[in-house]
Amino acid sequence: MSLRFRRSMKILPGVRLNFSKSAMGLSFGVPGARISVNTRGDVYTSAGIPGTGLYAVERTSLSKGRTRKRSARNQEPETLTEYVPPPGLFAPRRQRALYKALQKGTLEALEELAVKFPDIKYICDAFALPKYLMSGSNDLAGLTLKAAKVWATRAELDRSWIFAHHAKAFEMNVKVAPGVDVPMRFSIQGLGHMYIELLQLGERFQEALEVAESLEPDQISALAVCENEVQLRRWKDVLETTEDIENEDDATALLLIFRAIAFREEGKLDASIETLRLARSSRKRHEDILNKALYERSFLYEKQGKKALARKDLEKILATDSDFPGVDQRLKDLE
Repeated sequence: MSLRFRRSMKILPGVRLNFSKSAMGLSFGVPGARISVNTRGDVYTSAGIPGTGLYAVERTSLSKGRTRKRSARNQEPETLTEYVPPPGLFAPRRQRALYKALQKGTLEALEELAVKFPDIKYICDAFALPKYLMSGSNDLAGLTLKAAKVWATRAELDRSWIFAHHAKAFEMNVKVAPGVDVPMRFSIQGLGHMYIELLQLGERFQEALEVAESLEPDQISALAVCENEVQLRRWKDVLETTEDIENEDDATALLLIFRAIAFREEGKLDASIETLRLARSSRKRHEDILNKALYERSFLYEKQGKKALARKDLEKILATDSDFPGVDQRLKDLE
């Protein structure tokens, strides 16, 4: 699983020009609700809770034939979805009804289906969760409760071939750091990450950690574990989680940054400096990762009484990204 980075620049109020490795596009909207169109003909509608990094994304295509299943040879690297054909005439009624509800793509259709076929309500609730996030609701407690109920049915979802069959057609994004998205197919793993984000927003870090530790082990679940261990100030656990990590890609570079934070808070400043050096040792890492390492190093230099070096690191960040979160306030604090 890879990380996805998007860079953008503001060209008009509410309008941004976006760049990626394979396309360029425009996005319109306000914080919490945006529509993006790119040069491949993809249309992304995203919505969520402003300022939190928690959002859901729906993708459609303006290009003819793009909905047909691509061959493995021509599959675009970032496309995780598969074409799910309409169920046959002799398919179970609930499967045909679910397909139609998902094609409509509305909360109302899924809620009506859950009433009509209560035996698949848990499946309807799972597909409805991103819709609730996209509704623009600021009811964090209500959203967290809905996610908890969906997460409680994960064993049933895991056994359901209907859920697995239809989930192949959907993709979701999970934000793991400023400017860093993780694209993943809609799945139980993805639902877990949604639940973790909601728990973190409510500062329920211990519960978020328990969910993260229950996920299938991969780089992204390791990042979720580490992030919550950092929030709980469980520095020894962070060091254990990141043991033997090498700078192999963007995800492992982020894990090294978490490790450096733990060393710093444990008072092992030399080890922290060396770990941040390792995190920045490859210029192939994305700019946001490299800047994150500089940002954390500024705290380390401040702790050592080297405020001039701390300011220098922060100014390096501003030279490449004037919008990097927290830099302006850090510079004011250092004054």
